[in-house]
Amino acid sequence: MIGSHPAEAPPRHAVPRPRTAPRATGEGTRRFRPQRRLQVVAIVPAYNEADAIADTIASLRRQTQPPDQIVVVPNNCTDDTADVAAAHGAYVIPYPGHNPDKKAGAINYALDRLEPYLDDPWDWAILVMDADTTLSPEFVSIAARHLTAGVGGVGGTFTGRECRTVLGYLQRMEYHRYGQVAKRMGGRAHVLTGTGTLFSYGALLDVRHQRRTGTLLPEGRQFYDTHSLTEDNELTLALQACGYQVLSPQGMTATTDVMETVPKLIGQRERWYLGAMRNIVQYGRLMPFHMRWTYWRQQAGLLLSAAVAAIYLIALAVSLIVFGDVDFRWYWALPSVILLAERVWSVWAMGWRARLYAATFVPEQLYTLLLTYIYAKALAAFVRGDKGGWAAT
Repeated sequence: MIGSHPAEAPPRHAVPRPRTAPRATGEGTRRFRPQRRLQVVAIVPAYNEADAIADTIASLRRQTQPPDQIVVVPNNCTDDTADVAAAHGAYVIPYPGHNPDKKAGAINYALDRLEPYLDDPWDWAILVMDADTTLSPEFVSIAARHLTAGVGGVGGTFTGRECRTVLGYLQRMEYHRYGQVAKRMGGRAHVLTGTGTLFSYGALLDVRHQRRTGTLLPEGRQFYDTHSLTEDNELTLALQACGYQVLSPQGMTATTDVMETVPKLIGQRERWYLGAMRNIVQYGRLMPFHMRWTYWRQQAGLLLSAAVAAIYLIALAVSLIVFGDVDFRWYWALPSVILLAERVWSVWAMGWRARLYAATFVPEQLYTLLLTYIYAKALAAFVRGDKGGWAAT
């Protein structure tokens, strides 16, 4: 168990030195003592989450394998997040003063303060989760079972919290389908989501060490890259570049907020898209070939979908302007009918509301066009060299 005052850390010379991970071997350097239970520390960075932090802590208490310690890091807060977290039994490590590095900076600060207490790094795991998120009861126990030799992080899939707006519900449907894709991938993860991921502490030390040497990873000084717009995506790349596997097994779900207004959704997705593009270019040839193939293929798919949508809209506009109408042929409807059936079936388990939105077709098509617009906007910003900005969502 960590001492009762994590902020009062002993001298830094007590910190165990990191081991260096082999590159892209899939074996890592993780070792275990089978007779000892893997100890878990949960770190929850929080920005003005007084209304949600109690439920987040409660979901950790309800775990079949509860964390040995729950640490909340309030940063840039103007509400009573710290008081609520302390009242519900969490260790609170407030970030001193203004935190310019937002979520990544808060996590780095907590890991630095906790480091002297974590004796053998390979006997510890770090659960990082958002403060507006709740985890399924077996999240930690499933993740801990999968955090074996060579595995750097185990993340779950996420579901959207109940909402009132159509826009929010369409995101819930999107997340549901993403979970189905993750299931078909057989436990492989493309991104270790920030909503909830269990990391090997030894692997995190390796990542920091490799950042400082600048050999396997772009140069840096800390666990999380504070310059990245998508710190979770960047850390996923870093772990894989150091030779660790990243997993997303079944049975691990995190319930999180959805964006219920268009401006918030644009802010969130533009950051995601732009951050992913910048991360891929930042790593370049530092990524093994199989990683480059996977992540560039994703970007190619997004670019193709944006191009197809643009061509379709242009062709439709030209037909209406030049010919005054669109010459309909029944066989053109077949692809739409097949797509409609797939859309309804893929959200059938969500209930009548999801089936209705999928069956009426138009809401999801408008949502897809909105996402395509956001991606095109992010792509234009990337081409211009815009760095973008991090905003809480």
